[in-house]
Amino acid sequence: MLLAFSLAMQSCNGQGEGSDENVPEPYIQSITTDYDGKAVAGMPVTLNGLNFSPVAAENKVLYGIGLDAVAIPVNESTEEMLVFTAPNISQTQISIRVSTKGKESNSVTLVFTQAPEPPGPEDTWSDVPTLDFAKLGGTTKTIVEGVEWTTFHGVWEGQMRNINIVRTTLNEHNKLGMYFSYYDSTYPEGFPECQEGEDPRDLDKKCIYMDAIVGTNGPMACCHFARINGEVRRSALESDNYFVSNCAFTIDGDKVEIVKVTDNFKAKRLTNAPDGSLDPPANTLTVGCAGPLLVWEGKIMEYPEDGTADFLNNTHPRTAFGLSKDGKTVIQVAVDGRWTKSSSTERAVGMQTPLLSKLMKGLGCYKAMNFDGGGGTAMWVYGEGNARNIVNRVCENRWDWNGTKLRPTGNAVYIKSDLKK
Repeated sequence: MLLAFSLAMQSCNGQGEGSDENVPEPYIQSITTDYDGKAVAGMPVTLNGLNFSPVAAENKVLYGIGLDAVAIPVNESTEEMLVFTAPNISQTQISIRVSTKGKESNSVTLVFTQAPEPPGPEDTWSDVPTLDFAKLGGTTKTIVEGVEWTTFHGVWEGQMRNINIVRTTLNEHNKLGMYFSYYDSTYPEGFPECQEGEDPRDLDKKCIYMDAIVGTNGPMACCHFARINGEVRRSALESDNYFVSNCAFTIDGDKVEIVKVTDNFKAKRLTNAPDGSLDPPANTLTVGCAGPLLVWEGKIMEYPEDGTADFLNNTHPRTAFGLSKDGKTVIQVAVDGRWTKSSSTERAVGMQTPLLSKLMKGLGCYKAMNFDGGGGTAMWVYGEGNARNIVNRVCENRWDWNGTKLRPTGNAVYIKSDLKK
């Protein structure tokens, strides 16, 4: 049985027989356990306070009244702390106090509750990936030191998938960045020219301009707040929240993080300026709001049952972004979908977000989030893939498995490396 506690300070002025008048009365200030405010029968409970005896045998934890009082032995103690083993009893709560050299403390209430179920596989996490698509028939290639690209076309979770994964170790060579262009009417000098059927907002144009080594599409240009090096590139508007916007990734120099937010306006308030400024040059934080949050601190997230349910639970192409626990490894994923040919060589089923969460956790993500998906899902790898260096099968091409058409996207989330040859 688990024990949860609440403190209800009660008056208790009585002293035991034979008490030493020169001994100060013990006093309980708080209770500490190893279970986030809950204690397990047979497991230690710590009382924090004053005037305990440093000799464990001179202290007892008491519950009950008079001759019916039960004494629990103390396992270890100092003058400000003592530890005892939580009893296994049937009461829903007990009032406990400490007796030290015949003098008794104030009383506090210890409330009992049922033990939680042991964690299942979905609640456990390891920084060692449990999914290795190379072993499942995929191929892995090192693009530069610290940047590995894996491509997989085969059966996973019972259906034919086409999945591309880039795993990057962030260091002095490999840096994460974001580039936004969607509403621009002009482009900077040196921006790549478009060939027939291409658009300056396409992912490859952004990656080429930034001299990247890999990149994916990022948050939705239509409804997600974006700020780059402190400069707002996509504002937060009241009309934005028809898609989930409950998380954001941030880039602060070499530090990359995924954080929880409630909407685009909360993402807008994120800053690295000491004075809380939201404007450059004091604020240089890059922020990309998106959603839903897929994995948080190693645990798969639950999903809201509201107007976004179809967006979350239908099968679509998906783009996802994840981080290792130390934030030094970035995992970028593109999952293709809407390819329904009878031949398995040109077929790929997308994913619902719960399955995408499972995928990201299995790849070792401690935190992960969903980016723009559908026709916008694309992954660019320098020197690989088709004529535009796109390595996945973008569903904008419909029935042309080898097509090069892209859907214009607002954001490119890219890796830049000085090891690029």
